[in-house]
Amino acid sequence: MPSEQEQLQAAIAALETQREPLGHAVVEALLAPARARLSSLAAAAGPASPQALRQVSILFIDVVGSTAMSLQLDPEDVHAVMDGALSLGASIVEGHGGRVLQFAGDNLLACFGANGAREDDAERAVRCGLALLEIGQPSHVQRPGLQRPADFQVRVGIHTGSVLLGGGVDAEGTIRGAAVNLAARMEQTAPAGALRISHTTFAQVRGQFEVQAQPPMIVKGVAEPVLSYLVQGVKPLPMRSTTRGIDGIATRTINRKAEFRALQQAFRQLFARRVFTAVTVVAEAGVGKSRLLKDFDDWARRQPGRCTVFRGRATLQTQGRPFGLLRDLVARHCGITDDDSLDQARAKLSQALLPLLLPAEGPAMAESHVHLLGHLIGIDWRSSRHVSGILDDPRQIRSRALHAAAQWFRQAASAAPSAVMLQLEDLHWADSETLGFLDHLADVNRDVALLVLGFTRPTLFERPLGLQFTQGAQRRIDMAALGTADGLALADALLRRLRGAAEPIRELIAGRAEGN
Repeated sequence: MPSEQEQLQAAIAALETQREPLGHAVVEALLAPARARLSSLAAAAGPASPQALRQVSILFIDVVGSTAMSLQLDPEDVHAVMDGALSLGASIVEGHGGRVLQFAGDNLLACFGANGAREDDAERAVRCGLALLEIGQPSHVQRPGLQRPADFQVRVGIHTGSVLLGGGVDAEGTIRGAAVNLAARMEQTAPAGALRISHTTFAQVRGQFEVQAQPPMIVKGVAEPVLSYLVQGVKPLPMRSTTRGIDGIATRTINRKAEFRALQQAFRQLFARRVFTAVTVVAEAGVGKSRLLKDFDDWARRQPGRCTVFRGRATLQTQGRPFGLLRDLVARHCGITDDDSLDQARAKLSQALLPLLLPAEGPAMAESHVHLLGHLIGIDWRSSRHVSGILDDPRQIRSRALHAAAQWFRQAASAAPSAVMLQLEDLHWADSETLGFLDHLADVNRDVALLVLGFTRPTLFERPLGLQFTQGAQRRIDMAALGTADGLALADALLRRLRGAAEPIRELIAGRAEGN
C-alpha cells in the first residue's frame, strides 16, 4: 500500500494538472494543506534533501552536430565553442527568469517555475527558447579568431507539466517525471535552428506567438499521440489574443447575473448622463473576470449608440516599464506592431490621432499632441520641434503628453456624438505611471462620456496609490468564487463540452494514422 507521502505526492500531481480549467487560485488553495502535510512528513523523516512537486515549463537546448564538429576542429576549439554556447545559454535562461538544472555534454536542461509558479512561466520559457536560437548565429562566437562550422545550429524543446524537484545525490539539479521525457522529445524532434513546444505549453501561451501545428507524434510511454507546434516568433502586439480557460472549450457563464447587470447599468448610464464613469471588477485568479468581460463585450456591441472601445492589458513584463499599459492601449488601437519601423509607428499614431484633434486644436497643437504622446510611450520623436526644446525637462514632457492623451479621449467621445470605453485587464500588473494617468483622466475628463472598466485582483489595492478612478463615487464589483452548487454546474458543463470536443480530435488523429 502506498505510504502517506506517496499518496500526497500523487494527489498533488493530479491537482497540478487542473491549473488551466480551475485557475491558479483554486488549485493553490487546494494544494496548500497537502503541501504543508508533505513538508511536515519530510521534516519528520530527517535532514534529507527537500523535494517539491511543481508545475513547471521544462526547456532543453541541444547543439546540433557536435559530433561532426569534433572531427573538424581541434579539441580546444570544440571546447571553446561548446562552453561558450552553453554559458551564453545559461545567461539567457537566467535573464528570462528560469533556472538551469543540468549541463550534459552538448545540451542544457532548465525549467521555469522551479522556485514558485508564476502565471507567465510558460510564456517566459517560450521567449527564452526563441532567444536561445540566436546562439546558432555566427555573431555569438566567444573566442576571437575561432571559426565555427558553417552548419553550427541549436534546437530547443519545451513542455509544461508536473515534476518532482530536488532530492538524490545532486539535489539542486534533480528533476524527475514523465514531463521531463516529453520536453526532451520536443527538443530531439525539433529541426535544427527551431523551437518545438508541446500542446500543454501552447495552451498556456496561445495568442502570443506565431506557431505552426505539427503532425501528431507517437511518444513511448504516452498512450495518445502528442500534439506539438514549431514557434516562428512573437506575434505583433495588436494581433495578440489572450483566451483563458480550457483551449477551445466555451461554456455558459454560471451565476454572474448581478455582476453582468451592474456592467449593463454602467454602459446605459454612459449614454444617459455622458460623464466619466469607472467600474472596477475585483476577483482572484480563475474566478471568471475574463469570461464576464467577454459576455459584456458581446452584449455591448449589439446595443444602439456609437462607442469607441480601447483595449489594454497589463502583464508582468509591462509592470516595470513606465507607461507600459498606456503604450499597450494606444498601440492596440492604432495598429502599431512590435515589428513596425519608427517611421511606420509614427505614421500610424498620426493617422489615428490627427483627424480627431485637428478640428478642436488646430494643426500646430494637434501635431504637438501626437509627437509628445508618441515620445512618452517610446516612439522616439526627439527631432520634433515640439519635443526637442524640452528634452531636458521630462516633467514637462510627461505633463503635456498626458494632457494630449486626455484630449484624444475627449475628442473621440464628442465625435458624432459618441462615447469611449476603456477595457483594461489585469490592472494588478499595471505600471504606476499608467495608474497615475488614470487618476489624471478621472480628474480632467469628468464631463466626458468615458467609461473605464478595470479588471483586477485584490492585490491592486495593496499598492500605495490614490487610485481615484476606482474609489469615491466610482463602482467596485467584487466577484466571489462560485459556491459548491455553481462549481459543480460549471464542472458538468466543462466535462460535457470536453467530451464533445474530444471526438473530432480523435477522428483527426485516426485519419492521419490511416494516411501514414
